[in-house]
Amino acid sequence: MHRTSLGLAIAGLSSCVLVASTWLAGCGAAERSPSLDAAEVGCAGCTVLTGGTVFDGSRAGRATVVIDGDRVRQVVFHEREHEIEVAAGEVVDASGKTVLPGLIDLHVHSLSVAGPYDYHDGELRLEDHTKAMLRAGVTSYLDLGSSQHVIFEQRARVDAGEVLAPQLFAAGPLLTPTGGHPCYRGSPPDDFCLFIDAPADVGEAFEALLPGAPDFIKIVLESGGSRPLPRLSRASVAAIAQAAGAAGVRVIAHATEPADIEVALDAGVTRFAHMPDQDRISPELARRMAAAGAVVVSTLAVMDGLYRAAHGTLTELDDPALADDVPAGVIAALRDPSLLAEITTARYRELVTGWREHAAANLLTCHRAGVTIAAGSDAGNPGVFHGLALHREVTLLVEAGLSPLEALAAATRTAADVLGRPDLGRLEAGALADVLVVDGDALADVRALGRVSRVYKSGVLLDREALALPRRTPLARRQRAGAGAGDTCLAAPECGAALSCGPDQRCAAICDGPSACAPGSACLFDVASPTGGSCAPGDGCDLFAQDCDNGAACVFWGNGATSCWYAGAGSDGQPCDASFGCAPGSVCDGASSTCKDLCDPRGERGEACPGGKKCVDYSAIAGLPVGACE
Repeated sequence: MHRTSLGLAIAGLSSCVLVASTWLAGCGAAERSPSLDAAEVGCAGCTVLTGGTVFDGSRAGRATVVIDGDRVRQVVFHEREHEIEVAAGEVVDASGKTVLPGLIDLHVHSLSVAGPYDYHDGELRLEDHTKAMLRAGVTSYLDLGSSQHVIFEQRARVDAGEVLAPQLFAAGPLLTPTGGHPCYRGSPPDDFCLFIDAPADVGEAFEALLPGAPDFIKIVLESGGSRPLPRLSRASVAAIAQAAGAAGVRVIAHATEPADIEVALDAGVTRFAHMPDQDRISPELARRMAAAGAVVVSTLAVMDGLYRAAHGTLTELDDPALADDVPAGVIAALRDPSLLAEITTARYRELVTGWREHAAANLLTCHRAGVTIAAGSDAGNPGVFHGLALHREVTLLVEAGLSPLEALAAATRTAADVLGRPDLGRLEAGALADVLVVDGDALADVRALGRVSRVYKSGVLLDREALALPRRTPLARRQRAGAGAGDTCLAAPECGAALSCGPDQRCAAICDGPSACAPGSACLFDVASPTGGSCAPGDGCDLFAQDCDNGAACVFWGNGATSCWYAGAGSDGQPCDASFGCAPGSVCDGASSTCKDLCDPRGERGEACPGGKKCVDYSAIAGLPVGACE
């Protein structure tokens, strides 16, 4: 007998219950009289997976796996089927299949859309990415860089069982120097980056970070692959490591060069978010890493994705089934030459080819030295699709020199150990019943991971077809509603009456023009929002002092609202794209698509317009005294 449910099934049910659903399925019973020489498995209400090859996180062979509620009850390895007798439970024939723990991706950006860097998607994609991971059998993941008010809210809902999702671990904002990766100079950091320019900055950063209870603290050691970037000092890295140790939070370092690894090791940091790709790791450094107990999250998929996007070999874009896991707009953007222009130049292709080769060579060097390799994809980067990218990552690990068993362990048991969760990433008695079943022998060919047959999350069989993006099946067990202005929203209907979920995923007043918002708030229109415009409060930055952090530009939105926004390099008279092409102190004129210097029509602040230009009053548009030189 099968059961289905609109939400996650309640763990520990002792009998099968028939309930309507589009999400979940699977229960039944089978009774036999055990043979005298046969091991007896199963129980009333259990699911018994038998007949297939089982990888338990460490070893592989013919075995039977018994799921009882949300836990693994038994894993019995045996040579022949007659050595097992199923006492009770639903029997699932796994012949010709591989049964393994649910996969764990240790490097995900939940909110990034995996399109070209120049592609901007205004829709809220967190639910789409969550579905794709579940469909791929990714049952746990570590988010290593997302806006903290969004990702910590999502984690809280997952932990409370309010939403069907992989187990989520999150770092929140990244610690980086001013102008460093990924908050390059000219971008407002919001709650995505915390700037550390000296050890004295660490205390304030931790005051902002620790209330969110991050599972890891991510630091950025990045010199810049195609342009030089500021770097955290050794003293700052040491101060971060000391503060994190005192707070009991693990540190993981984004590192792209062997020198970065050495700086981190000197400070006692032994977890790394990438395999360095800017240069080769020496055998001596690899041995030092191994001696320190270092763990490197591989992320070969990110350079592979960039390489294939740059060379036009993302062949999966031609597969109609990709639309089940990747939004149509992202697929179209990855086919658009204008959006790929930045990464398809001859120079960039040369660079990314070298990065890809360095990363694979460094992985093999580290592996041979005994460094622990754990799997992560860096999903959210161009062509690095959520869920699917981890399948690709495991394949790349094998191509780089790991055995299939080692590569599968990197995405299961080893990854769980990095998270400090011995109940994940393995099939053994007492482990959480996150189970993946794939067609074929994944120990012979890890590409079998792409042929997903079944996914169990906490013991419940997911309806993968219902989770395909075109089906638009909601993941929430109950829809939240009534959130107030300024509250975090993860979906459009969550905000209260007359409120909209804005582009920053906070509830704001709905508007249809500037006059609908309170002074100091601008009516911004989001074409992806079902409610249209929302009132975005300004931050009060000074248009003439240009007092934004990180070199961002103070711009006006209308109705008296000013905000720190992305700055470009365009000066007076240079072309702009009507968004963020102009340098601080100038504005992009939409009519002429050129940058124009800001000026004060009253003549009280700022400099006079150069070259005989006049200060044209924009006060009626801006809602405050400001003009532009024309």
